[in-house]
Amino acid sequence: MDFKQLTQHIRQTHDALQAYAVKAINIGLTLRNWLIGCYIVEYEQNGEDRANYGEHLLENISTSLLTHGLKNVSTAELSRFRQFYVAYPQILGTLSQESLQLPEQILGTLFQEFEISFEQPMIAPIKLISNLSFSHFAELIKIEDKFKRSFVTTQVAYFIANHKSNKNSPCENLVFFVSSWYFSNHKGT
Repeated sequence: MDFKQLTQHIRQTHDALQAYAVKAINIGLTLRNWLIGCYIVEYEQNGEDRANYGEHLLENISTSLLTHGLKNVSTAELSRFRQFYVAYPQILGTLSQESLQLPEQILGTLFQEFEISFEQPMIAPIKLISNLSFSHFAELIKIEDKFKRSFVTTQVAYFIANHKSNKNSPCENLVFFVSSWYFSNHKGT
């Protein structure tokens, strides 16, 4: 190995592991947002003291979390997290705590406690969260019809998975364009 090969190996290692780290962060944030939405929905439906908060629940959650130093937990964001969970309840349906490497207290008995059930997804949840960021999901949840949303989600995830290696691919803006196209061609349907 000469000096040029050495530096090439170091650069390739750096690039590959940096891309891996970015993907891991994206997956972690997407799962965080889904879980926050899950906790909110399940609290709204089953929370022991939910009547004390009523219509101002998201405002109260946001205020409490912001005072504890959490970021990106505005009332609007919490509402999107809730929509995300409602639109994609299957996200964690086929994933185990072991595959996510999450501490037990995060998922714990979530599924037994809230008796969450999942529909069979058109695309495996691991493929969804591996290929789509929360920004993608935030656009996709705007499609109200769950069958249409599932179809568009599958198409977008497939496209991104097959075009990520192409640096000139428009993956980042794809969801925006697909959802814009969908809304302009399916008004009232």
